Amino acid sequence: MHALNARRLSPTQSSLRGLCAAALLALLAAPAGAQSLAYDVAFRGTSVATQQVTLAFEGDALSVRAEFAAELPVFVVHHEYSEDLSATYSTNGSVLRIHSVTMDGPKMIEVNAEAEPDGLLRVVRTDMSGVSTNYISRSDYDFNSLTIYGNAPETFISTNTQVRVLDVAQGRVVPVAVETISESTTFERQNLVTVHTVWTEGFFVSHTWHPERFSNLPRRFVRQSDAGEFTFSLIR
Repeated sequence: MHALNARRLSPTQSSLRGLCAAALLALLAAPAGAQSLAYDVAFRGTSVATQQVTLAFEGDALSVRAEFAAELPVFVVHHEYSEDLSATYSTNGSVLRIHSVTMDGPKMIEVNAEAEPDGLLRVVRTDMSGVSTNYISRSDYDFNSLTIYGNAPETFISTNTQVRVLDVAQGRVVPVAVETISESTTFERQNLVTVHTVWTEGFFVSHTWHPERFSNLPRRFVRQSDAGEFTFSLIR
């Protein structure tokens, strides 16, 4: 994709005061304070599933859940893959709870996390190696991986640099280099300014596009990981 007018976003990382503000406007119009969205999921150019994303406020905290299940075309067989990811975090970005289950063929990873009274996040991860527990401080991460749903990029990304992302699926903090680019795009016959964010985690490069018309939601999300490359496209 051709990038236009590259720019740095305004710094708001220190306070995160704008976090969840755009999502709140959308949720106010939704029944019972919840918003449900659907994304088409493509793998290797083939549509394989529909991802359901639910946003809901619980007091001053936002809960996000993203889930889908698919049979992936791998060589001459179909490979079962599913993920059910959820996180609840306050408006300052502090994660309060995580529950996630990822199934990749016979491999399963389950993460359960709960904030302790002292603010530490107690993370219990279960995988084929067994059960492990670790503690993550709020100062150890900038935001969680589900923050892309329900928030405009400028509310949680301060600059084009490296950030620390709490990976909800893995239950750990990973360093990610981010680059934000302002692009002019056409969507539904309208010219829109879209924030294109490039996420580089080791060898994996992912992309999100948040258009100004509904900047709190990615219109498209190309995600690379050990499981392969998935493309999520918002169904309108």
